Amino acid sequence: MHLQIKKPVVIMAKPGLAEKPVFRHGDLDSSVIEIFRIHDDVIFQGIIFDGYNAKRPMKYGLRVGHGPATQIPRIFAREGLNITIRDCEFRDFFPPNWENDAGGNAFYFLAPASGEPVIKAGNVKIENCTFRNIGDEAIRIAETEKYKVTRALDSLIVRNCTFKNVFAECVRFYADTDTSSADAYVLIEHLTVDSCGTRMAYFKNNKNVIFRDILVTNSHLPKPYRAERADYVVQVQLPGSTISHIDTLNLIFAVPYSSRISASKGGKVNGATIYAFDPLYRNTLAGDYTLLADSPAYGSAHDGQALGDLRWATQTATRVPFLLTIEGMGTVLCDPPLIAPNYPTGTTVTLTAVPDSAWQFAGWSGAITGAANPATVTVNGSTSIAVKFEQSTGVAAAPLQPAVYALAQNCPNPFNASTTLNFSLEREGMTSLVLYNMLGQKLRTLLEKKLTAGAHSLNFDAADLPSGIYLYQLRSGSFQATRKFILMK
Repeated sequence: MHLQIKKPVVIMAKPGLAEKPVFRHGDLDSSVIEIFRIHDDVIFQGIIFDGYNAKRPMKYGLRVGHGPATQIPRIFAREGLNITIRDCEFRDFFPPNWENDAGGNAFYFLAPASGEPVIKAGNVKIENCTFRNIGDEAIRIAETEKYKVTRALDSLIVRNCTFKNVFAECVRFYADTDTSSADAYVLIEHLTVDSCGTRMAYFKNNKNVIFRDILVTNSHLPKPYRAERADYVVQVQLPGSTISHIDTLNLIFAVPYSSRISASKGGKVNGATIYAFDPLYRNTLAGDYTLLADSPAYGSAHDGQALGDLRWATQTATRVPFLLTIEGMGTVLCDPPLIAPNYPTGTTVTLTAVPDSAWQFAGWSGAITGAANPATVTVNGSTSIAVKFEQSTGVAAAPLQPAVYALAQNCPNPFNASTTLNFSLEREGMTSLVLYNMLGQKLRTLLEKKLTAGAHSLNFDAADLPSGIYLYQLRSGSFQATRKFILMK
């Protein structure tokens, strides 16, 4: 039989051990499908949960819920139980026929049978843990809609964790179906996710989910049983739920979807903190996700630390913070491009202020002062620059200065169906304007021809595209600039 947590207990590695102790279940009884069933408060610390068994692999690591109906006396999960899992590893949960069936989870909340007490936890905290080789969702708390309860738990915190080779979501979480009731506090931050299924997180009908400081790289398709989940990276729902400070690279999709980083039903995505740079791991194939000293991930998180699991952020960063603040309506083009909120020490940056229609550039402050446009600065330490745009009076000022290379914000934005893209060229040359999705995948070439110096505009019809956020990139000679627009249908 599985092991049971019947009363409050702490299970932790003895200090000073050379290796973490391993829990593995060797019971050949087909009814035994998990290592632990949790009924009361528990703290696990410094433990490995291993699902491998050559004769009969385990389907689950830890499950929260009532004891088996055949057990005498029957044990029920205490309402409000608290769970802490710290410095642990979950590995190799691949039950038989895992590709074509549910199951293969590290942490799982059960649903009670009809007439049984509700299953509702207090606080669940998972920190500094690693999940490797998981056949389905790594963390699944998704039975909440199947029984009458306001929420499955009071709070869920998943922080400083690494996920590798997970074949469905790393975290799948459901609130109840009543969107007017109070929801759980959910904080997901500082995760490193590599070589996992396309969709790495899904939060259904839960207000105030905070999802931030995440690195997602090198995805593969989910297992065949979860083929429909090859659609997006993450989705949060309902007001107060936010996605920010996430970097993605080398992802694969097989199902069309309007937005690969998605917030619906009133949730929000902070598009300014969605990145697509190479985080520069030391050795991905070996599972060593140490961030090299020149990684743009350093300093890119909401708290000024590195993106991803901070256990991998061990090097002294060679890039320094670069903060650009915009007052008014306009954009600043940076050369070299600002791929993260930092630059390598010693970089000389050229900044071009491009006002939106009916606005005009008013000047710089901070590390650059005055009204020169373009302007340059050499980044030798933490650098802060502010640009001010003012509304034009009288006749609207032209949004572009033909004497410089510049790509203006499309107008209108957001838009439905069609918009105008304005840009200017400093000199004659071959010029291209290319459309990308938010993951940097090329969708189409809008323009590719030799153009004269001066101002140009292009009317773009997006009638065949779904709603979402897109990138458009201008290239001419050595000049390159990228902007975002929002299509709303």
